Formats: sequence, C-alpha cells, structure tokens
Amino acid sequence: MMNTPSSSSDDPKPAGVQPALAPSEALHDQLYRYAEDLQQMVQRNEELERQYDALVAYSSKLFASGKELDAVIRSSRDIHLVTDVSGRILQANPAASILASQDKLIGASLSDWISPSHIERFQELLDKVVLHVAGVDEQDELQLEHLVGDAAQISTSVQVFSIREATGTQDLHWVIRDISTLRERELDNQVSSMVLNNASEGVMVADTEGRILAVNPAFGRITGYDAVEMIGQDLRILQSGRQGEQFYDEMWVALKATGVWQGRVYNKKKNGEIYPELLSISAAKDSDGKVLTYIGVFSDLSNLIEPESKIAQFAFYDSLTGLPNRMLLHDRMEQALATAERTGGSFTLLFIDLNQFKKVNDGFGHAVGDAVLQEVSRRMQAALEECDTLARLGGDEFIVLSPRLLDDIGIDQLCGRLFSALAAPLNIGGGEVRIGACLGCATYPVHGGDADTLLLHSDQAMYDAKKVGGNAYSIFGSGCVHAHGRAE
Repeated sequence: MMNTPSSSSDDPKPAGVQPALAPSEALHDQLYRYAEDLQQMVQRNEELERQYDALVAYSSKLFASGKELDAVIRSSRDIHLVTDVSGRILQANPAASILASQDKLIGASLSDWISPSHIERFQELLDKVVLHVAGVDEQDELQLEHLVGDAAQISTSVQVFSIREATGTQDLHWVIRDISTLRERELDNQVSSMVLNNASEGVMVADTEGRILAVNPAFGRITGYDAVEMIGQDLRILQSGRQGEQFYDEMWVALKATGVWQGRVYNKKKNGEIYPELLSISAAKDSDGKVLTYIGVFSDLSNLIEPESKIAQFAFYDSLTGLPNRMLLHDRMEQALATAERTGGSFTLLFIDLNQFKKVNDGFGHAVGDAVLQEVSRRMQAALEECDTLARLGGDEFIVLSPRLLDDIGIDQLCGRLFSALAAPLNIGGGEVRIGACLGCATYPVHGGDADTLLLHSDQAMYDAKKVGGNAYSIFGSGCVHAHGRAE
C-alpha cells in the first residue's frame, strides 16, 4: 500500500515559485510601493511647480522686456517700421509721422516714400535681406521724401532685419535714422576745408593760450613757415617787434571783450622780412559761450602800401606844392580844437594871401606861376617851426596853423619871418620875380570856437591888411594893420 506524501515544510517546492506571503506582509509591501510612487509624484510635481514658477517669471520678464522694447521703439527718434517681404508697411512708430500719418502709412508700400533716384538701391536692399537667412541685417543710405511728390527730402541711414513669425511667415524690421543734418555738416566741413585750403588769405587757429593749432597752405606761402614748423608754436614767433607790448595787450583786451578784433599788424616772415598784414581775429565759442579757439585770417599788404600811400597823398596833400590841402587842414584843426578843449589851451591861425601873384601868372604863364607857388611854399615852410602846419587852400591862399597861443609879439615875430622869407626875389625862367603877402590872424577861443569861424575871421583880418597894400598883417578885431616894419 502506497503512502501519501505529507505536507511538511521540509517538502521540496517547485523551482521559481515564491512562497506565498501572509496577508499582512503583502499589504505592507503594496503600501510601501504606493508610498514610493507617491513620493516620486510629489517630487515630479515639485519640479513641475518650480519649472512653472520659472516659466511664469521668465514670461513676466519677457512681457516686461517686450513692453520696455515697445516703449523704447515708440519713444525712439528713429523711424521703426515693420513690413512684409514686399515692403508693405504693417506697423510704424510715432517717429514715422515725419513721413506721413499712421493711416497713410499702414498698408502702403515703403517704396512710395523713397526718392526716385534711390528706388533701385531700395529694391536691392530689400532683395538682399529677403534672400538671406532670418536675423541677418543689411544697411545702406536712402533718400526719402516727406510725402509722395513732395520735393522735401531726407537723407537717412537704413538698417533692416529679417524676422520670422511662429507661423513661418517672414517680416522685415526697418530702423531708419535721419542723417540730413549730419550730411549737411559734412558738406559744410568739406566746403570749409576747400575754402580754407584754396583761400589766398592766410588762416591760423590758436588755443586760448595763444598756441597755434592749425594753419592753411596760404599761411605757408605768405610767411615761409610750413604747418609742421608752426603747430604748437606760440603766436609771438610771428611778432616783428615794431609794435610794443601795449599794442598786443590792447588787442587781447578788445578780443576778449567783444570776441573780434581787426587791424594792421607788422609781422615777421621766416626769412626775417617784416611785412604789414591786415589781420582779423574771431573767437570760436561753444554753446555755453566758452571760448574754444581763436581763428585769425590775414592778408599780406606789402603790395598795397605804396598805392595806398599814393591815394592818401592825393586825398590829403596838394598835388603842386606837396603841402597839406584843405581836407587835411580841417582834420588837424579839429585835432587842435579837441586838444585845446581837453587841456584848456589855445592855438593860432594865420591866413596868407600872396601879392602880385595874378600878374605873374597872367604875364609869365601858368608854368611860371606853378614854379612860383612851389618856391614860395618851400620858403614859408622853412620859416616855420616843426610843430606848425602850412597848408594850401587853393590858388595863392595858404594857412598856417600853430598849435600854440601866440601873443601880439609872437604873431609879429611869426609874420616877420614869413615876410623875410618872401622878400628875396625869385629867379624864375631866367628873370626875377618878387612876391609879397598879406596876413590875417585869429586865435582860439578868443576869435572863434570852431574851425569854420576861425577860418572866416582870419580871412577877414587878411582883407583888412590887404587894404594897406604891400606886406602887412592884421589881427581879427584889433582894428589895427601892421605893415612890415611899421604899424598903421
């Protein structure tokens, strides 16, 4: 009889079969697995929350940056436009109003605002940025017009970026900057440079301390110094020594007070030659009025001095005798009046009319008459003191201006010297001619307070002397005529 195997724990178990857990153990194991899964879920949720918070923070920053960028674009002085690839305007910032209002811009083609001469350049720029990869930008200069058909143009610097939307469409961002003023300044600088380099006048720029910063080519042609030799040198290197420190001190005082100065200066060339120049100096200032530099422009007057002297000779001197004429006499009388008024002094005027000159002129001819006037002028000039002025009014009339108050004795002595100078016969044309004179005297301020009155009264006194005939003189208002050597 076969025995049935017992179910003892020592009985062998099939391979791979785990022993069954007790209900409490199985529950504990399952709960442990649940706890692990729950822990992992909590960790994943915490990570998701961190990522979400970071995403929210990033989105906030991105939104703030977008608003900030939008504010920057809206407040920018540059024109910002967004167009499609054909150039049709989709967006425009307020600065674009320089071209037209928003309602005219949006939907219009940017090419409508491009000057006809720049349309081809605009199309090339558009093609480049469309064909390039997204994000690559192109830059050029374009001429724009305010409105279609308007002649007013704007020089601009244009930069365009290719941008792509999430949908894959391609748009273009244009940044347009008005550089009209910059181009105008560049043109002005070019013109100024051309003028400076081609000017016949010498130009030098100095700092406020008087050190030379720049010179033009004409400066070198006039002075003999080139730019390399002069840059950094003190302006005193050009001084000739003819004009003292007081002259230059007064020049700088005037320049600092008014910002400009003009006058004649004697400067010295590199070879030591001293030459006259007409110098104009202007102060260049910044927007606050601070002097930055001084600009000097000068012309060489060497070739003008002689003609100028001749002009002055014709204007102020008698062409026959070389004596001061009526114009120069009037100027010296005004100077004498001003000096007398300032100092409380006086001066004497003597009117001279030659005797028998008309007979000489008519009898011997004008050539002899001219020779007589020249010799008489030379003799009378020799009888006067250096401070006295002998002038010819015209014909045979002369004036002596003595810058001193002459009393009766002094007047008598002066008239006596003149009579003596004229007493000797004149040898003219192989014959002898005798010329006398009548003189009339007036003094300031006794006989007049202005030039015209003094001339009139000295003339009247001369006619009083002429009534006697011969050589005689009279003092205005005295009622007395003094013949040469006696009184009547």
